[in-house]
Amino acid sequence: MAAKVTASKKAPARRPAPSPAARTAEPDFEVLRLTTSQQVDEERVPLFYIDDVEYCIPKRPRMNIALQYMHLAKDEGDAIATDYLLGSLLGEDGYRALREYDQLTPEQFQQITVIATRQTLGALEFPKA
Repeated sequence: MAAKVTASKKAPARRPAPSPAARTAEPDFEVLRLTTSQQVDEERVPLFYIDDVEYCIPKRPRMNIALQYMHLAKDEGDAIATDYLLGSLLGEDGYRALREYDQLTPEQFQQITVIATRQTLGALEFPKA
């Protein structure tokens, strides 16, 4: 019986960006330089109310939330991806309030998840084939 071989869990080493003088060929696209900046306040909009308490989500969710949602949907399934999405958009208290609301109907839950998904993925425009 053959021995099972597993890939190393070690993360690949990061290389610093080459200096402009070290580059020889120019790409045929604009190279993005992403930098980390201080967090800015995001505009929020109401998603639902429970007993007149407003629960809001970002008007324009961050794109890393959309990417993580798509990644989880592909690898883990829609339920885990939706759990991540609602938790990320509503925050811990808002998502707990929704989970603990005993009178939530399937139709209301569907409306909430559809709106949350559209707000998150709606800003993405996929290339046309």
